[in-house]
Amino acid sequence: MARVKNGVNGAPSGKVGAVVFCKWKGINYVRSLPKVKKRRKLSDSEVKNRSKFGFAQNFLSPYKKFFRLGFHHYGENMTAFNAAMSYHLEHAVKVDENGPFMDYGKFAISRGLEEAITAATVEIVDEKLHIRWQLKNRDELFQRELTDFKVIFLLLPETSMFYADSIFLGNNIIDLEETVVLPKVNSPCTFHLYLGFVATDGSNRSMNSVYLGHINVDKV
Repeated sequence: MARVKNGVNGAPSGKVGAVVFCKWKGINYVRSLPKVKKRRKLSDSEVKNRSKFGFAQNFLSPYKKFFRLGFHHYGENMTAFNAAMSYHLEHAVKVDENGPFMDYGKFAISRGLEEAITAATVEIVDEKLHIRWQLKNRDELFQRELTDFKVIFLLLPETSMFYADSIFLGNNIIDLEETVVLPKVNSPCTFHLYLGFVATDGSNRSMNSVYLGHINVDKV
């Protein structure tokens, strides 16, 4: 109900039907009532998408440091983390009858330039992980000014009860090897391995990371 102050010549205030009489900084004005959206039941597709998005956000959030380096140029007009979300929602997060899950073979710590390495191998010796690789074309690496690219490496645990282990800006790509000390665990755990390379020349370039498979680490 609207009220009229100062007699019949005064300005009304309040609600009449679908309009509201208001006053702001001494100015009287009229606006329509806001539309109230009735809650509707979400479709199966919407429920699936919301579940998938929430899963991706929770799964990827601990690795933002990687994505700031590795996804800087992946998406236009996006933060690096949003670009990583976009990539993983499209390629790596799957859904089955049990809900969303991560396809570890499609997970990535960096996307950008085509990877310049080949024949990457992993060997465990004396509780250390030795990673070695070869270059596809050494001369091209120099021509494209990629020799300053440094290693980023992630050991991603398959269960959330374990912490990930990683290397940031390790050896140069032309060193052809990197060494990582295996993490200490209090029960057997599976770790998935990812090798990427990022520039250190300020260009924020990165190469597509490579999935190196998984290893099983026993209780120490």
